[in-house]
Amino acid sequence: MIITWGDDFLDTTQGLDILGVRGVDQAVELGLVNGITTISQRARYFSILPWALGEYFAEHAPTGFDWDSLSAYLRRIEFVVLAASRLDSELNGADSSGALGATLHKEQLATLVAGGTVTFPEDSGGAMLGTYFAPCRTIGFLLDGDETIPYRLSPRGTEIWALRKARLQASPTITNILNGGEISRAQAEAAIPEFSLGSLDRSTSEADLLYDALATPWDPGTEAERHRVSKAYEAFNGTITWAKELLATEHESASALIVRNFKNCARGDQISEIAFKGDQISETAHSWAEYEYRRRCHFALELMLSALTSSLAEFEKATISQVVSSWFSTLDPSPLLASEWTAVSEARNLNGAEAVASVPRDLFNGKPIPTGDLRHLPIPDQAFSAIALLVATAEQTRAARRDGYFERKSTSPGERAISIIEGAGDEPFSILMEEIVEVTALSHLQTTLRKMGAGQKCSLRFFPDGPLLRPTGIGMAPGHSNDRLTNVLRILTDIGKLKRMDGKFAPIDGGAA
Repeated sequence: MIITWGDDFLDTTQGLDILGVRGVDQAVELGLVNGITTISQRARYFSILPWALGEYFAEHAPTGFDWDSLSAYLRRIEFVVLAASRLDSELNGADSSGALGATLHKEQLATLVAGGTVTFPEDSGGAMLGTYFAPCRTIGFLLDGDETIPYRLSPRGTEIWALRKARLQASPTITNILNGGEISRAQAEAAIPEFSLGSLDRSTSEADLLYDALATPWDPGTEAERHRVSKAYEAFNGTITWAKELLATEHESASALIVRNFKNCARGDQISEIAFKGDQISETAHSWAEYEYRRRCHFALELMLSALTSSLAEFEKATISQVVSSWFSTLDPSPLLASEWTAVSEARNLNGAEAVASVPRDLFNGKPIPTGDLRHLPIPDQAFSAIALLVATAEQTRAARRDGYFERKSTSPGERAISIIEGAGDEPFSILMEEIVEVTALSHLQTTLRKMGAGQKCSLRFFPDGPLLRPTGIGMAPGHSNDRLTNVLRILTDIGKLKRMDGKFAPIDGGAA
C-alpha cells in the first residue's frame, strides 16, 4: 500500500463499511431480491425508464446524442413523475413516497400544486437513470449499449416501451417533455394515469408486464448467464412466496417480518424446522434468517467500535486493555441495559463462561434491535450491550449454524467474534471482551488501510502506535443495514400483488396466499 500519511489524513471521509462486515449481510440479501436495491423503491420507474430511453434514442439515433441533452430530457420526465404523483396523492390519496426530486424541486412543485405554471428543471435532478438502470438491467428491460447508443432495450423492454408509447400518442405532456418548456397543473393532472407512481395498479397491462419481468427469467444469451439468471429468479420467487406465507398469518412491515422469521429459524439448540409448505420456502426462510444473523453481528461490532472510538477520544491514547478496564470500572448500567441484562453488574466479576451464561438467551429475539436507543447509551453501556447482542445471537443461531443452514464464513469479523464467545472459559470476562475489541479494532484497521491503499479517503477512527491506539478525531455512529425487503414489498404493492395499510403489508384478499 502506498499511503502518504499526512496528506491522506487531511482528506477524510466518514466512510461506509469501516469494519468490512456490511457487505457480508448485504450480499446475503442481494441474492434474494434480484437486483432491487435500497433506493429502488417504486415499481413504475422500472417501466418509465425503458420507455424514456426508447423514446429518446428513437428520436436521436439518426443524428447521435450528447449527455447534456439526455440528462435534461430525463430530468423533465423525472419532474413529470414527481408532479403527477404529488397531485395523485392530493386528489386520490395515492402513495407518492419514493418520488425522486421531492426535496430538490420543493419550491417548483409547490407553485405547480397551487395552480401555477413552471419551467421544467433541466440543470438539477436526474437520479432516475443511476437509481433504476441496474435494476432494469437485472430484470432484462435494459442492456448495455456502445459509444453511439449507450443503452439498448431488450425484447421485453421494447414491449413495455411500445405499450406506453401507444397510450401516450399525441399527448401534449409528452410534447413538452420532448421539447422542453413549461408545465401547468392541468397538464400534470392529465399525466396522472401514465406517470403517477401510485396509479400503476390501475394500468393493468403495464402492471402485468412489470410483474412478468420481475417473476419470469429472461434469456441473456450464454448458458452460464442463463443459469445465473435462472437462479436469481428462483431465489426472488422464493422470497415472494415466503413473504406471502408470513403475511397471510400476520400483516406487518418488512422489518417486523424479518424479525419474526429470524425467531422462527433461530431456536438455540433445537433442530431448526420451519412450519412452512415445501422445501423452497424453508430454504428461503433460512436465507432471510442468515441475513438477520449477519446484520445483528454487524451492528454489534459497530456498536463496539463506537465505544472504542469514543473512549480513545477521551484518553487521547490508550491500549485496548486500558480502555476495557475503564469500561469495567465505570459501568453504571442504564435502565435499558439493566432491564435487558439484569446480571450485567455482577458479570464484571465473573469468568468468561459465567458472564456469557448470564446473558438472557432470548435477548431481542422476536423484536427489532433498538438500534437508536443503543447508539445513545453511555460508552461502557455500548460495549456491554454489544457483547450481550453477540452472545444472544450466537445462542439463538447455534442449531442453524451447526446444521448447515447458514454458510460458514470463518474469516468474517462477526463469526470470529462468535467463535471467541463460544470458546469462553475460565479467563476473566474482561479478557474475553478485550479479545472481541481486538477483532473489531483489527478489522477496522485492515479494512480502512486497504481502502486508503487503493486511493480512497481516510476513514480511520484511530491508528496504532506500538501497543497504543491514537484517535484521528473522526467520530462514528454504529451502522445497521437498511433492508431491501421493504422495497420488494412496496414494488409488489404498486403492481397490485399486495396491499398496504398503516405501514403494514398484507395479501390482496387479506387471507392465505
